[in-house]
Amino acid sequence: MTTHEYLCRLYAGFLGMNIGIRLGAPVEPSQWTSERIQRFYGDIHGYVKQFKNFAADDDANGPVFFLRALQDKPQHTTLQASDVAEAWLNYAREGVGMFWWGGYGVSTEHTAYLNLKAGIPAPESGSIAINGKTLAEQIGGQIFIDTWGFLFPDECKKAADHARMAASVSHDGDGLEGAAFIAAAIAKAFATDDIDAILDAACAQIRSDCTYAKVVGAVRDFHREHPDNWRDCLAYLQKNWGYDRYPGVCHIIPNAGVCIMALLYGRTLSRAVEIATMAGWDTDCNAGNVGSILGVAGNLAAVEEHYR
Repeated sequence: MTTHEYLCRLYAGFLGMNIGIRLGAPVEPSQWTSERIQRFYGDIHGYVKQFKNFAADDDANGPVFFLRALQDKPQHTTLQASDVAEAWLNYAREGVGMFWWGGYGVSTEHTAYLNLKAGIPAPESGSIAINGKTLAEQIGGQIFIDTWGFLFPDECKKAADHARMAASVSHDGDGLEGAAFIAAAIAKAFATDDIDAILDAACAQIRSDCTYAKVVGAVRDFHREHPDNWRDCLAYLQKNWGYDRYPGVCHIIPNAGVCIMALLYGRTLSRAVEIATMAGWDTDCNAGNVGSILGVAGNLAAVEEHYR
């Protein structure tokens, strides 16, 4: 891959991430169920809100801010979770913007931030042992890690390892599996636009017996048997992998199912972020992750003008 192609794919991935975030953000609040989104907007094929200004949030800021750990760490040293923790403390304004400051034991990121301030080092700051399984497996594990996939084109293990380490500041368990999976998928997308090849490569970087791997496999199996209508797959997810089964404010597992569904049924950047948005749940996070993967895979040709 030439430097020029790498930069084009990187740019397309970053555009795809932000397109997904901005498409999904207006229907992120919990009252926007998939049924309500369909009733108000029908089959989405463009932004549901025309933004005059781009308002960045954790989905956009986190991947960029935490990458600063690479620049700030001591030279000639291997990046550690403690370096990413320093980036948290250096670049996040406590109580303002970026994270949802929802309180200790409620917001995963707020909890990890307060743990760090209290002197609990990473990765203990995000561990199940300290924060409990539910808090450690919320969706943030996979929404702050796109840049690790961007950084290591077609180096899936390296991307996954860095993402897993960075996510460990605030997450654990399936939260780390999701981080590794999404970063590996982005890395693989530099080498192929074949969705199954991308998913295979990402699956190779996570434990085969974890819940994250199980929801990925379940959605892939459903798609093989019912390849035509994504809404049938959504109904399957809502029945078998929904928020009623996975507690907390925004658990990673139901939303992982939406990401896989959007990739398989969407195939292209635009359609995949649209499906991820219409599915409900954590719309901006899911569409953002999917946009990163398919932006890289499709290169700049995949970024349609009405979204760009």
